[in-house]
Amino acid sequence: MANPLAGLRQEKLRIARVENVVVGYRSEYPLLDVAGPGNVVSLWMALGGGNMPALDARLRVYYDGSASTAIDIDFGTLLATHWGAGSAYGSHSTPHVHVEINSNTDDTGFLITFPMPFGARIRIAYYNPSTTQQANIYSMATYALTATDEANGKRLRQQGARYVDQAVRRSATDVTTLADIRGGPGWIVYHSQVGGVDAANDSWLERDISIQVDGEASPQIVSTGTEDWFDSAWYFNGWKDYGTSVHSYVGTDRPAQQPHAVGMATDLWSKWGGVPFQSSAVMRAETEPACTTGDTVCWCVLYYQ
Repeated sequence: MANPLAGLRQEKLRIARVENVVVGYRSEYPLLDVAGPGNVVSLWMALGGGNMPALDARLRVYYDGSASTAIDIDFGTLLATHWGAGSAYGSHSTPHVHVEINSNTDDTGFLITFPMPFGARIRIAYYNPSTTQQANIYSMATYALTATDEANGKRLRQQGARYVDQAVRRSATDVTTLADIRGGPGWIVYHSQVGGVDAANDSWLERDISIQVDGEASPQIVSTGTEDWFDSAWYFNGWKDYGTSVHSYVGTDRPAQQPHAVGMATDLWSKWGGVPFQSSAVMRAETEPACTTGDTVCWCVLYYQ
């Protein structure tokens, strides 16, 4: 008879915790710094202190002693919580990301369960970019140590554009490159974005999302529109915060100052088993004649490589 407990974890789990810590202006605070090899199986955090500590502050991940970040993205973009997503007291989920936010105070809680395997070392940090608001944070980084690097060097990485300092202003005819990944093999596993900021109408949602892998002459993965990519339809059916499927989320309260702004997220791991590539992957937001407005957009693409 098969072992009914065969799927349960065997290696010991550990938690690196941070409890009620104040992070000062333009400061980085370590959440986890441990020698490996091993794997971070989840990261939970609670963020408070105002809009910048909860939305514009950044998650940073460093692997194997490198001074360069493999992930450095703001939480508002990663979690699709800019511009009121989640309503006053709301929550949203994809299979690997769960978010709770009070948009009256911007207090945010989240859980990420994309595995973060590491070799010699991993350092995960929170960075507060604000010059006026101190952050108040809690975190639990749950990890296991292993005898070898079980991912064979594959690491969770990120490309994208942060809202505060990297957001892209695009015209109606611009094509936006969301990720340009060279080397492989690997998988794209998650895409979040906040778009429609300063748009004149909703037609920015007509943009198709495409992924061109391994030097294809033309992309073979092309959506029928931005809202469709995130498992929704008809411009989000009246602008509601809702899980469009078990894999995706759309968040907007249509704030008066930004009536066309929308936060979106989709879990490509759970939806398709990721988007695999052997040597390269180029992900774009295309345009078409039906798109008649420019807008400002920020986004996050997570991938393993």
